[in-house]
Amino acid sequence: MIQHEKFFKGLADKNRLRILNLIVKGSWRVSDVAYELDIEENLASHHLRTLYKAGIAKSLKKGREVYYEINITKTRGVFKTLSKKQVFKDIFREVIKDSKK
Repeated sequence: MIQHEKFFKGLADKNRLRILNLIVKGSWRVSDVAYELDIEENLASHHLRTLYKAGIAKSLKKGREVYYEINITKTRGVFKTLSKKQVFKDIFREVIKDSKK
């Protein structure tokens, strides 16, 4: 359950949620995230590192540049584990139903 704590703690910040909205669409460099969200690079780096440590993001090194993107495998695994509990099944069902409206 500690893994899940880290995972959800990683989501517990509005800037990290904004970053998550970017990285689900593809790979992003720290400087690009900072520019897009109009925040300092060191803050963007901190939030990306937090998402990485939580397993939500993964990093890819291309030359001297580091790109971050969503860690689909880890994210799917957390939600799959949670969906085994009835309360989360009900929540997920409601979210999916609401998203279709």
